[in-house]
Order: sequence, then C-alpha cells, then structure tokens
Amino acid sequence: MIDELFTHTPRQRQETMQKILYGDPLFRVLYLPLWYQSKEDLSPVETWQEALMVIDEMKAIDSGIRHLEVARLIEQLQQRYSCFDNMERKEELAAHSSMLVMATVMFMLGEASEEWKDNPHRKLCYNISGVLSRIGGFKELCNDVRDSEHRTVDEEGPLPIRDFLKPEKNAIDESQLRNFTDEEIHKSGIRCNNPLAVLQAIDLMVQHLENDNDWISIYAVLVERDYISRTMTTFCTMVNSFFSASLSSNYMSKVLKSHGESIEKWKPFYDDQRRHLDLVSLFRKKLLKMGMA
Repeated sequence: MIDELFTHTPRQRQETMQKILYGDPLFRVLYLPLWYQSKEDLSPVETWQEALMVIDEMKAIDSGIRHLEVARLIEQLQQRYSCFDNMERKEELAAHSSMLVMATVMFMLGEASEEWKDNPHRKLCYNISGVLSRIGGFKELCNDVRDSEHRTVDEEGPLPIRDFLKPEKNAIDESQLRNFTDEEIHKSGIRCNNPLAVLQAIDLMVQHLENDNDWISIYAVLVERDYISRTMTTFCTMVNSFFSASLSSNYMSKVLKSHGESIEKWKPFYDDQRRHLDLVSLFRKKLLKMGMA
C-alpha cells in the first residue's frame, strides 16, 4: 500500500472514524497539533491511518536495521503523496505530508516505555527526528504535541504504555481466517480499501451471533463506516450467500426501525439493543485487529 498513490478518505467516513479515535488518548493528544497543519494536507484521521500503515511496514523489517530504513520509508511516502486523488502536488507539500505521518509514527513509538532511556525504539526515533528536522513544520509540530501532552497528563494522567511494533495480545491468528475468492469479494458489495479483511472480520463474528436480529449490529457498523450501501436487501443477500444465514430484508428493516437508523439512537436499557451494542463494540474491535481502523 505504501507504494500506491494516496486517495483521500471520504469526509463522512472520516467523521465516523474520528469519533471512534477520540477514545485513544494518544490520538487526543495529537489531534489539534495535526489539525493546525492539515490545511491542503492530510487530516488528523488520515495521518493516523497512514502512520499505522507505516508501522505495519516496519513490522516486516528486521528490528536491527529498522533505524537504517527510515530514509527509504520517507522517500516512499513522498512519492505516495506526490498526488492527492490523482492531482499532482509540489515536492514541498509531499514532504510535509510525509513529515506529518512519520512524526506520528515517532510519537507512537515513543509510548513504548515509561522512561525514554528504556525505550526499545529510541534509535529508530532518533533517526526519524533527524530526517524530519530538515522539513518545515516539524519543530512546530513537536512543540505543539509536547504542550498538548502536558495538558492531557495534567487532566487525565499519564498516557498508557504500549508498543505499537509488538503484536497485540490475543491477535488474530491469520491461519484461522477464512479465505474468500476474488469473485466472492466482488459480489459481496463491501466497498473499502480491504474488503477481504472486512469479510473475514464478519466471519469471526458469526460465532457470537445467537439470533437473526443480531445481524443488525454488523449491518449498522458497515453502514456507519460506509462499507456497504444502506439497502437492506444488499446486506441480507451478502449474509445469506456467504455466512449460511436466512435473513429476511423485511424483518431486518423492522429491527432497524425499532432500534433507530444509527447506532447512537440505540438504548442500552432494552435487552436486545443492549446486546446489540455489545456486539457493535466487539465487531469494531475485530475490524481494528484486522487493520481496519
């Protein structure tokens, strides 16, 4: 993905993702500093997504040479951001976009330990900082992030220690993921940059669904993220074709109407809606583990 030209995430999708990402304390720290520099550039949500993409790229590089690969990764990012939605951009704008993303990577890696001297990625962070210090906006970004972090720590306490380069606990075993053919993926109606991951996440959810109406949780999250059209018939056809269900679009439409058109309207004091809200949370986590932020 890093060697492909960048395409902006649709605004509605960004707004949905932003609400989800507000739950991450580091994103909250970085949000305004990134927003200050987002004019004609990547939004904070897009920057966070792109940083996670770079983190995944780093995981495939031997840890002993990751710090030496920083320059290559930045060069690849500059090429990626040389166009936005097939519109050519000036070299300094592409460099600025690369700076935002790699700086975010650096801030993520900085959370791997409580003490800087114990951080396993210290050498990697030094090299990122060394290259980015030559790009306009980097020092300002670092100052803004430092101030934002101080305010957050004062109000909420220290940021959680986590290593973005380490495999997550309870990470999904890829050998257990169901395979879908290219034809199935095309027919599914899932529309995003990685429809296979979404289908696999749905497959992982099947064991948690006890009743037909539980599928409304899957539908609601897919619509929330603009992964599928709002047409209930399309969703039910996909589920019935790939997940051995027998959903009626009329019945599912009634379930949706009783709950509310959006997840925000569901009420936890109703037993079925409370269960479905729990399933929504679980499905979001499955998608996150599949790399769908």
